[in-house]
Amino acid sequence: MSVIERIAANQKGRDFVVGDVHGWLEPLQAELDALCFNPECDRLFSVGDLINRGPDSAACLLLTQEPWFHAVRGNHEQILFDWLADPAGVDVDAWMRYGGRAWLGRGPEHFFARNTALRVHAEYLASVMPWVIELSLADGRRVAISHSSLPAEEWLELQLRLPQEASLRESLIWDRPVKASGFERTVEGIDLCVHGHVVVPRILRRGNGIYIDTGAALFDSRYKSDDQIPHPRISAIQVEDLFRVPGNL
Repeated sequence: MSVIERIAANQKGRDFVVGDVHGWLEPLQAELDALCFNPECDRLFSVGDLINRGPDSAACLLLTQEPWFHAVRGNHEQILFDWLADPAGVDVDAWMRYGGRAWLGRGPEHFFARNTALRVHAEYLASVMPWVIELSLADGRRVAISHSSLPAEEWLELQLRLPQEASLRESLIWDRPVKASGFERTVEGIDLCVHGHVVVPRILRRGNGIYIDTGAALFDSRYKSDDQIPHPRISAIQVEDLFRVPGNL
């Protein structure tokens, strides 16, 4: 299992980070088109939750085959991975209500019986998809990307603990600390941390954490959330611009 993937600076083009996509490929492509994204030299980094709730979840999962696309696992990928490892250990009815029905139809067993190549790819991702990406920039700064949080005071501490502590890895994909009133965390030893998971009306900064899930999960009104916002969208932003996001708005 890959825990932290370290990726060198892009020497040819630009790097972008995108919030939760949740199976909505067309809005993602529209966002990339607006940015004049060039897959020949640019790269896109995902905070996870590529799947569930949107109709194009399979195609979004297959983006991980593209050389320009890099993603950490989110809680929605982990539900899929847990089912692949132990179908009896996952509440499939809850998964379907949670957004799986949008692409799995009658359920994962029936879907993957008809889509064996996708199942093989998902099983591969379960073994290699990182929990955290450490991205280097050309100027020497480093950015950590994880799904929901980096639950530690120091980057070195997190690197040492993550491979050993399953509960800490779970916190990376399920915690919602930014929802707490007055929350602000600065993780020492890393320049910036980027997360999704919690829907926010605009890209937010808290300490050295940036939160960029602006609501793809809400595109389909059948799926309710505690994080309702008036204008949900998919947000992709160039990595260098993340450093200019103001804090405590």
